[in-house]
Amino acid sequence: MKATNINEFSDNPKLIEKHWQEWVLNSSVDVNLTCLNVLSLDGAISYEYLLYPLPQTARRNDGRLQNKYLKQYAHIEAGGWWVSGLDPLNNWLPMDWGRFKPDYPRQEWDINTQKYNQKIVKYESPPKTPNRVTYLRVPLHIWQMVARRYNVPMPQDITITEEGEALGFWAWVVAHREIPIILTEGEKKAGCLLTLGFVAIGLPGIWNGRVGKKDFEKLHPDLIPLAQKGRKFVILFDYETKSKTKQQIFQATHRTCKTILRQGCQSEVAVLPGPEKGIDDWVLALGKKADNSVTTLTLIADALTVTDYQKSFFVLPNRGIYKYKPDETVNSRYLLQVINGLPGKGLVGLISDMGTGKTELIANRRGKYPKERFLNCGHRVNLLQNLSERLQTDIYSDVYHKDLGKAHALSITVDSLYKMANDLQAYDCIFIDEACQYLVHLLKSNTCKEHRGEILEVLEYLIYNAKLVVLADAHLNDSTIDFFLAMRPMGEKPYIIKNEWKSGGRNVYWYEGKDSSTLLAQIHAQLMVGKRLMVVSDSKRFIKKLERALNNCSILKDTDDLATESEEDRQLRIWSIHSENSSSPENISFVKTINFAIEDLDVLLASPSLSSGVDICNYHFDAIFGVFHTISQSATECAQQLWRYRPNVPMYVWAALHPPFGYAETNPQRIKERILQKNEMTAFLIRIDCKTGSRGAEKDWALNISCEIEAQRNKSINNLRADLRSLLVQMGNSIIIVGDSVNDRAAAWIKAASIALDTEHCTKVTNAEDIDRETYANRLHYDYLTPEQMLEFEKYRIRHTYGMTVTPELVAKDAGGQLIGKIIALEAILAKPGETIIYEPGIELMTPPTLIVEKDKAERDRLSICTDWSNHSTTWLVRYQLGLREILTEMMAGVELTENEPIIQAMAEFSHRFAPHIKVILNLTIPPNKPPMWILSQYLNQLELSTFVSRRPKEQGKRVRYYRLKTDDLAFVQQVIEYRRQQREHRAHKPQ
Repeated sequence: MKATNINEFSDNPKLIEKHWQEWVLNSSVDVNLTCLNVLSLDGAISYEYLLYPLPQTARRNDGRLQNKYLKQYAHIEAGGWWVSGLDPLNNWLPMDWGRFKPDYPRQEWDINTQKYNQKIVKYESPPKTPNRVTYLRVPLHIWQMVARRYNVPMPQDITITEEGEALGFWAWVVAHREIPIILTEGEKKAGCLLTLGFVAIGLPGIWNGRVGKKDFEKLHPDLIPLAQKGRKFVILFDYETKSKTKQQIFQATHRTCKTILRQGCQSEVAVLPGPEKGIDDWVLALGKKADNSVTTLTLIADALTVTDYQKSFFVLPNRGIYKYKPDETVNSRYLLQVINGLPGKGLVGLISDMGTGKTELIANRRGKYPKERFLNCGHRVNLLQNLSERLQTDIYSDVYHKDLGKAHALSITVDSLYKMANDLQAYDCIFIDEACQYLVHLLKSNTCKEHRGEILEVLEYLIYNAKLVVLADAHLNDSTIDFFLAMRPMGEKPYIIKNEWKSGGRNVYWYEGKDSSTLLAQIHAQLMVGKRLMVVSDSKRFIKKLERALNNCSILKDTDDLATESEEDRQLRIWSIHSENSSSPENISFVKTINFAIEDLDVLLASPSLSSGVDICNYHFDAIFGVFHTISQSATECAQQLWRYRPNVPMYVWAALHPPFGYAETNPQRIKERILQKNEMTAFLIRIDCKTGSRGAEKDWALNISCEIEAQRNKSINNLRADLRSLLVQMGNSIIIVGDSVNDRAAAWIKAASIALDTEHCTKVTNAEDIDRETYANRLHYDYLTPEQMLEFEKYRIRHTYGMTVTPELVAKDAGGQLIGKIIALEAILAKPGETIIYEPGIELMTPPTLIVEKDKAERDRLSICTDWSNHSTTWLVRYQLGLREILTEMMAGVELTENEPIIQAMAEFSHRFAPHIKVILNLTIPPNKPPMWILSQYLNQLELSTFVSRRPKEQGKRVRYYRLKTDDLAFVQQVIEYRRQQREHRAHKPQ
């Protein structure tokens, strides 16, 4: 267990309070593990521990240490903590060697200058003896966590000492080479990882995993006992931002990896996302989420190979080109001032900061060659309207789809490219603005999902046959160029134009609080003194909440202020743009004339729907605010939003410290492997060829680049606060740190708006007019629905989905359609399974129910790109293997279960053994220290079920908890499942 309460300190006489706090509270190390390994020292006894290796010649005749040693180490008498572990070279007996952290450290002596410098010596190692590594003693429950994590059996009889040490842990690790070893710098970090169930060894420094000179290095002797052939070592050092320190960490890591590989072991590198420095700092910052986050395969299991680590160090994967070198470099505020024209053919990459006239350069070319066949392809409908006028093209929505190929000059969204399939023509010039965002949208967006295969085929034809293709982006990267180059004629090389002019020079007020409340208070304060503001965010939900809050701004005002203002004076003029309204006629008109339309506004609110293709050049707003929740946008995309407004005004920015849904995979190879593994398993379960069934119609290069882009974006989003700040500095802006405070009043203000918004939505849906099925089906194909149409559409969907009268409670419960997905998953696991088939010799698997098999087959027939497949059969199989069908059958029949039931124990054991697979397939993290009923509750939550507990009289002196399903939840899902069954029967008997 991890301590969370300072009162737990009282039973440890060997450790004073501040040392206990440093380990247990500030580094998240298990209490018992800390007490086994750490000792508080002060006075003369400190010398006995730290200076034990000194020879007899270091002492006087009376046995006292010589004065030079007493003087050098006098500071340790004031106290500190000592940590030492077990000796791998002496049968795992206690080791004399250890390290001492003084409470009052000394300054470092500089050999060259023969003076003390400003650097302090934080840790003292015993002098006159080589450094060792620290194998910490572990209590039994830590051993059990490690065994569960790696599914390795423990010895039958384990001796527990009086102090609580479980003897034999490290010998057991040596005997099981399938257990990976994490090397980290420092004993506290090793203790933190052990607390989470990872096997970790503490090095006294980043260079101490290897010994010897650079040309002849070998693994540290203390690590040799664990270095059996095939064992995996994972190196996990600190996150750093200083260039010199980063270089040292890279060199130490790379050279240590080489010595591990020479031993015949595997070596990987785990990279902390930051901004926290060490793994213990990271775990502490995450708090209760730490167990989940570290075990999500997004840190340890997401470790890089040595080659990938080396590549990642020299290449910043989130932005910029490194593989391709500029053919033409300029430095100008406006491109048209220095570039006379573009090449007449080939693939051109145009890298130039926001607001430097990339679109104007293309418009100028359009003016020179008006008879050329020209295609402008984008990824946002309303912004394409704006570009269409500037580039003097037809807009696809005004052209009958059969005539799209006949248009001489056309602007079209990537989502609609498939409509051109029947009349493909070659173009003289294709222009793709914001090419990186375009590519992300093409490969990942749900709006392209149904036709992604056809879109890619059409795009490949168009790019291959175009005379000239221009990719424009302020942050154009290698992956984007690679993708389009793969579609061009063999042997073609891209022509890169790079403008080094930076559009920065702004003051950016940087907020570092745990939430955006202090920045919200600043928005309110500036509006109250008459400032006009633009606010951008990566969250549509936030924009809608802020609009609601600002329309009721009196919430933050004092009562005395309200008495002196009229209602008209209190009303702010607000305009918001987000995905629900961006295609409305009003917003299309607004965006077309945005430089004039803003003149009457106090506040402009914008989600990513206004993130590219629009320039607000006229001065109107006095400041820009950015609120980023690390949901879906990388740092470059956030910067795009901030720079829609070109005048140089102050910026106020807050970005969440951590993603709300956990850290995502950053290793492209592993992303690809997991996609193909799930596809292959589903293919086996639905009885089609496994190898061919793992892939769709996508080309190898398209899948590889798709995985690269996903990894790059994840890396940025995982640490958006640090990455965005780094980008803004790189762009030439000045960062002014505001602080990390929170504003409770502003937090309550936005929360009240959120509640009011939800309540109003549920009521409006309930009160909306009823529509019939035909109207609903027609609206599925509309580009835009009015607010009233959207409410009617939503009401029909909910009524038809659940077969119930629509009420505000049902609308809230539906949660935008999330609820029915859970009930469908429950319906699937309760359905009768198929037949038993042989997966491998000795391994039998049950095939899914017919309805699941048919769903997967239909999806593969409909969707030709393998990254779009849901793999329902694989998901079903995991739940079936967990025993959930048997458990649910009993509980839905009213049976009460305890956590000691064999089926519950088997479910928990399977969960721990296959935790990595459960994370990948069910997106659930199973920490190794969680009890069986907690694990069951996570699975039930995915099926819209929950339990309540009843305590019974004691059995054998213990009070037993009995769990049963909540009656209301059960009755609701059973009613919906029965309604769905009746609907299927009705469709089956309906005449075709």
